[in-house]
Amino acid sequence: MPDDTNTGVPAGTVLSDYSGPLVLDEPGATIDARTIRGNVVIAAPDIRITRSHILGTVSNELASASFTITDSTVDAGPLMVTGIGSLNFVATRVQVTGGNRSILCGSDCLVEYSYVHGQATDRTGVAHESGIRMSQRSVIRFNTIACDAPDVPPDAGCSAALTGYGDFEPVQDNLVQGNLFRHGSGGFCAYGGSSGADGSKPFGADASGIRFVDNVWERGTQPGDHGEPVCGHWGPVTDFDPSRPGNDWSGNTWDDGRPLEP
Repeated sequence: MPDDTNTGVPAGTVLSDYSGPLVLDEPGATIDARTIRGNVVIAAPDIRITRSHILGTVSNELASASFTITDSTVDAGPLMVTGIGSLNFVATRVQVTGGNRSILCGSDCLVEYSYVHGQATDRTGVAHESGIRMSQRSVIRFNTIACDAPDVPPDAGCSAALTGYGDFEPVQDNLVQGNLFRHGSGGFCAYGGSSGADGSKPFGADASGIRFVDNVWERGTQPGDHGEPVCGHWGPVTDFDPSRPGNDWSGNTWDDGRPLEP
């Protein structure tokens, strides 16, 4: 089972303040053991951030850019923003808090051995929050994933620890393996990629290649609508369609070891 205590800046690391540019446009640049105050924008390939505490966000939206972030802590604060996203990145042993979404895997991302939790409270009552949102070509493995932001009327609060919707593009080619889904405040603890398959979303029926393998769902203590604790308000997982090409559901269990079916 994932160890969420072994995430973030390693104990004993001495951090110094970072005073360099927040737009990182030098290929291969490395930032190590720094406290970074502000939003980091990746604008070149092979950027590396290690053993650092970011008071802000880390983002890449360029197909030509990429980054890795390792042994670091990202605190996105009370704003409705994404902590880490969304293209061409690797996040390893990272702890992410704040924001309305901890991590967005838009495409070509690897998130492993990390812990996402403590999303921000949206006092406007608008934001639908999540721990990680997957879209295409993502590997999400050996993490502890939680969404625990409180519900704020009329609509704010967690959708799920892991989401995958068919709003903007098909949810495809994602591996979700060996993660612990913490019980939280969302309707479910995971979405399986086929949200909107009834035609309510433009790409909801196009999910494929989504593999949930050897994950664990924590029941928690709060009973669901049917009495027994079921991770989220309504259940552990929704919108996983086993009939879609390449979809696989295997080895997934409750935290007491009992098999869990979608």
